[in-house]
Amino acid sequence: MRIHALEARQFRNLEQVLLEPHPRFNVLSGDNGQGKTNVLEAIYLLGTLRSFRAGKTEEMVRFGAEQAKVRARVEKLETARLLEVTLAPGHKHARVDGKGARASDYFGGFNVVLFAPEDLRLPKGAPAGRRRFMDRAVWNAHPAYLGEVQTYEKVLRSRNAVLRDGGAVFGADGMLEVYDEQLARAAVAIVTRRRALVDELGPRVQAAFERVTQTGLGLTVAYETALDIGNIEHSMRDKLTAERRKDLARGATSSGPHVDDLELILDGKPARLYASQGQLRALVLALKIAEIEFLREKLGDSPVLLLDDVSSELDPKRNAQLFDFLKSVPCQAFITTTRAEYVLLTEERLDFRVVGGAVGR
Repeated sequence: MRIHALEARQFRNLEQVLLEPHPRFNVLSGDNGQGKTNVLEAIYLLGTLRSFRAGKTEEMVRFGAEQAKVRARVEKLETARLLEVTLAPGHKHARVDGKGARASDYFGGFNVVLFAPEDLRLPKGAPAGRRRFMDRAVWNAHPAYLGEVQTYEKVLRSRNAVLRDGGAVFGADGMLEVYDEQLARAAVAIVTRRRALVDELGPRVQAAFERVTQTGLGLTVAYETALDIGNIEHSMRDKLTAERRKDLARGATSSGPHVDDLELILDGKPARLYASQGQLRALVLALKIAEIEFLREKLGDSPVLLLDDVSSELDPKRNAQLFDFLKSVPCQAFITTTRAEYVLLTEERLDFRVVGGAVGR
C-alpha cells in the first residue's frame, strides 16, 4: 500500500502542496508550527475521512479560504485509485476516481496507522485513549465497524438524554426499555470485535516487547469488560436494568463498551502503576508494532505508517529499535521531525523541508 502522489490545497496552513513521495521512507523536517503534522493529517484524512486533531471541518480549512481539498493517487494490492476529500465549514465530500462516494464505498481501499507523541501516554492515560487504540485497529481491518460504533453511540446519546432529564419526560420508563434493548444489541458487535482484536494482538505484543526490551518480562493484554462474554446482549440488558436508578442519578449510562478498557499487565502487575518510564515507552512501541503486523496479515498489504515527531519523545535506545523495526517492514512511512538526523535511516529515504506551510526538497 502506498501513495504515488499527494496534493493538498488550502488545508490548514498548506496553501498548495504537491508531493511525489518515496515508496519507503519520507522524512519531513522543520521547526515547530511550520506544517509538518498538517501533511500527516491530510494523509490520515484520506484514509479515515476524519482528523486525528480537529473536531470540526472548518478547523482544517486554511484561514480566509472557502474550502480545502486533499487528494492522492494511491495503490493497494496493485489496484490504483484516486482519492479526494473536499472540506468546507460543516461539510465534507469524498470522491473515488472522480465519483462521489458514500463512506461505506470509500473505506477499505487505503489504510493508515498513526504513531503520535500522545500515544506514548496511552498506558497511564484515561481509558478512552486505549478504547480509541482498539477501535482504530478494528476499523482498519473491518471498515463496517465504523457503522456499528455509530449505531451504538447514537442509541447511547438518546438514552443519556432521557437519563439527564431524570426520568421526568412522559413515558420515560418505556423509552428507557426500548433504548436498553437497542443498546444491548448494538453492544454485541463492539465487544466481540474488540475482544477478537485483543486476542490477535496478544502474542504479537508479547513478542514485540521482548524484541524491544530483551528482559524476559511477560507482557499480556486483555480486554476488560463488566459484561459476560458468553452472552453479551443478555448481560448488557441485565446491567442496564439493574443500574437504572444509579444511571438516573448520574444522568449517564454506567455500563457498556463505552466504559470498557484495554488492560496492560507487565510481569503480573498493572503496567500503569508499576512500569518504569522506559518500560512504558517500550510497551507502546510494542503495541504499535503488533498493530502494524496484525493489519499487514489481515489486509494482505502493509498500511501506510505516519510517525509524528515520535523520535523526539523516545530515548536513543527506543528510537534505534523503532527504526530497526521499520527497516524490516515493507511499508511506506511519513516521518516528521524537528531535526532530520533524529531519523536513523540512511537508505530508501527522501527528505523534505517544511517552512511556513510550503514543502520542498
